[in-house]
Amino acid sequence: NKFNVGVNSKGSRGTCCQKHDSSFLLHMGRLNSEQKGGRLDMGKTTSKKMIPLLILRILWKHADKENMVTMDFICNRLEEDFEAERRMTRLGLQKLVSSNIRQLNLFFQETQWKPDGQKELQICERTVANPNQSGGYIKTYYLNGRLFTDTEIRMLHDSILFSPGIDNNCAKRLLEKLKRCASKYFGSWFEFVKYREMIKRTKNASIYNYLVEIGKAIKRSRTVSFRYRKNGRLTDKVFKVSPYFLIISGGWYYLICNTDGRDALSHYRIDRMEQVEMNFERGRDFYSVESVDEFFEISKYLEEHPRMSYEEPVSATLLVDETLVEAVELEFRITAKMKAQDNVFRMRIVSTKTAICNWIINLTEYIRIETTSDPSIIELLCYRARCIIELYQKAQK
Repeated sequence: NKFNVGVNSKGSRGTCCQKHDSSFLLHMGRLNSEQKGGRLDMGKTTSKKMIPLLILRILWKHADKENMVTMDFICNRLEEDFEAERRMTRLGLQKLVSSNIRQLNLFFQETQWKPDGQKELQICERTVANPNQSGGYIKTYYLNGRLFTDTEIRMLHDSILFSPGIDNNCAKRLLEKLKRCASKYFGSWFEFVKYREMIKRTKNASIYNYLVEIGKAIKRSRTVSFRYRKNGRLTDKVFKVSPYFLIISGGWYYLICNTDGRDALSHYRIDRMEQVEMNFERGRDFYSVESVDEFFEISKYLEEHPRMSYEEPVSATLLVDETLVEAVELEFRITAKMKAQDNVFRMRIVSTKTAICNWIINLTEYIRIETTSDPSIIELLCYRARCIIELYQKAQK
């Protein structure tokens, strides 16, 4: 599809090739200053072919459904970038703008251009009462059918803020790009949102390059080599693994893989990796790993390994106070429960021994293990309880 972009006041057209994809709209706010077509030293263009792009940029940045702009506003802004012919009057410029708006809407209609996949892009015109104008009304304009609504941009904006796996510089770049998808009024409806705290972000600026490299290795069944940071210190050892899955858990990126020389699945946090490289060596077949069989399901595996813990899963039946039922459901990804007695529910969970113990030791008053497939959990809980008692008894002496 070709975009007929130049329209003069009589309706004749010039032509300029422009693909009608969403990336065209995303860059309205950064119209290339090197566009051909008669640039003057003062930074204005004399080419009427540029007018549709300039109009779109004005509406993209300065107008939305709640903040429409007038024809005078569009003309004033247009004069900052367009050098009209000396003989062209203000009325002539307004007719030129109107002609281009009609032509743009015709193009949007013919191509059924829907950046968001639902609404057809359109420059909407509304008539508003204005006693100061001849005729008692004024026409206002805005761009409808943007790629994202303000609410969607806010959701994406906050998702970036809440993601610790994105470093500060990358987060800033993404947020700035997101804001360009909205008008300058973005955020005015969300002023009541206050951020209680800022999360601790990764300092690894190469994390997304590593994700791409590991993704290629998974697709090509190649091994990956890297150095790993433990307790804040980069180890000298170079790890070689066969990668299988990239996982997001708790805001962090993880790799599920098989480490060379071992016969089980391993987990590594991507932001703790350095010097990640894909090797030419072919990786180990996933189903040859000891803990993997033909019935393996990644979703079930993740449920049984909360926070990407390493241990083998065990089962336990808990007696849970009703005030903590929802918290247990969220932590262990379960929905089945049965009422055991007043205000107490029986819930069966499958997780790792460490994860279960950490929960029980903090909430012993409200949660009790009734039965378990690994009795050593009870022994571990008793040991930890003794350690806590001894620690605080010594502190009181």
